[in-house]
Amino acid sequence: MEASLAERIFGPLAKPLHLGISVTNLETSIEWYSEYLGFTLTKQVDLQENLSVAILEYQGFGVELIELKDSEKNALAGKEILAQHSIQGIVHFAFEVANVDAAATVLRERGVTFACEPTNLPEVGVRYFHIYDCDGNLLEFGQRI
Repeated sequence: MEASLAERIFGPLAKPLHLGISVTNLETSIEWYSEYLGFTLTKQVDLQENLSVAILEYQGFGVELIELKDSEKNALAGKEILAQHSIQGIVHFAFEVANVDAAATVLRERGVTFACEPTNLPEVGVRYFHIYDCDGNLLEFGQRI
């Protein structure tokens, strides 16, 4: 039997390698992703005079933080969820968690800013919530229901 197109591209297991995020301040973002989400800094390099990158990981998944001097902040960062979705393109990244309510409790205790509280969306089979990172980027945490 011939492999499907997806299997020919991704192999037997498609999984994200990393999430790339342009940030205002690399050190601030490293601290945020470490302190609030528990990611571990694995690499940090200055690629050019005005470009620095850090890779933080948890269980083989990476968050690539990219600081480009004089980059512009996304005008919709930190805005209400539907406002962020009003511009086409990637608007959030979703992490799958074992228990949405437990994850929300931990993040709330750490003082993370919530964009929306845990909510069931049975039409797509998920319970989820959104938070903002230190630059106002939208992150989702979801559990299949």
